[in-house]
Amino acid sequence: MEKIIRSELIGVFTYNEDTKTFEASKGKIHWQLNIIDELVNQNEMLKRAEALFLVLEEFNRKAKTAIAEKLINHKNDFWPEYDEDDENLNWDAVDAGEYDVTKEEFAEAISLYDIEIREKDIYCEYNDGNLFGGHRIHAHFDNDYKLLNTEV
Repeated sequence: MEKIIRSELIGVFTYNEDTKTFEASKGKIHWQLNIIDELVNQNEMLKRAEALFLVLEEFNRKAKTAIAEKLINHKNDFWPEYDEDDENLNWDAVDAGEYDVTKEEFAEAISLYDIEIREKDIYCEYNDGNLFGGHRIHAHFDNDYKLLNTEV
C-alpha cells in the first residue's frame, strides 16, 4: 500500500522510501516533507508546508534578494561575465565593475526549484539562471523564513 498525505493546497504527497520523504509537485516546484526522524509529526510538517505555500510569492521574492546579497561578490569575483582570455578585453572596465552582475539581475536570474520542509529548518534549491555555469544554489532558512546560509 502506497503511503500518501493529502494537501488541499499543494496536492498529494507520496512517500519515497529511498529518501524517507513525502514528495509532491505543484507547478514547477518540487516539495518534500523530510521525515527521516520517524518521531517527526507529519501533520505539523504538512501545516508548515501549507503555511509556506500561502506566502510563497513573498517568501520567494525575499529569499532571492537575500541569496543575491550573500552570493553577489562570489559571483562577480569568481564567475565573471567576460572572457579573461579575450585579448581585446578592457581591463579598466573590468576593474571599474562594468561587467559585474547587480543584485537585482542576480535575484531575477535565479528560480526556485525545490523546497524541503525539515524538522528544524527549510531547505530550498534554486536554478542558477546560468550565473554559476548551471550549478544549483542551496539555501537554508529558519522556520520564520530568514536565510541562514547559502552556497553554490
